[in-house]
Amino acid sequence: MVMGMTYDQFWNSNTKVHKAYREAYEARQRTEEWSRWRQGLYIYDALLCVAPVMRAAFSKSKVEPGKYPEEPWPISEKEVREREVAAEKDTFERLLANMNATSERELKRRAEEAEKEARSDGD
Repeated sequence: MVMGMTYDQFWNSNTKVHKAYREAYEARQRTEEWSRWRQGLYIYDALLCVAPVMRAAFSKSKVEPGKYPEEPWPISEKEVREREVAAEKDTFERLLANMNATSERELKRRAEEAEKEARSDGD
């Protein structure tokens, strides 16, 4: 009954049904245990972020807490790869934007130099 079977299913059904319910129950238990473990890991991580502040509570120097993760930790290898690809894409876009900004500044500087040179030649 703990496994989710009704009284009638428990007494009147095939043993294969019992086995299926037991396996489903064990899978739910594993999932719940994994969830509790992850919750403890998040709490542990949060405490580690705050620990420097707590340790420095009585010191004269100011200490900032660590940065808490902005999104949940990945669960599967696929999610890890997706995040790595997204991080690489972000890095590429940031570097491209930086390169474009530098290029625009250089073009503007050269245009100003050419304008100065044209004015000095005209004088």
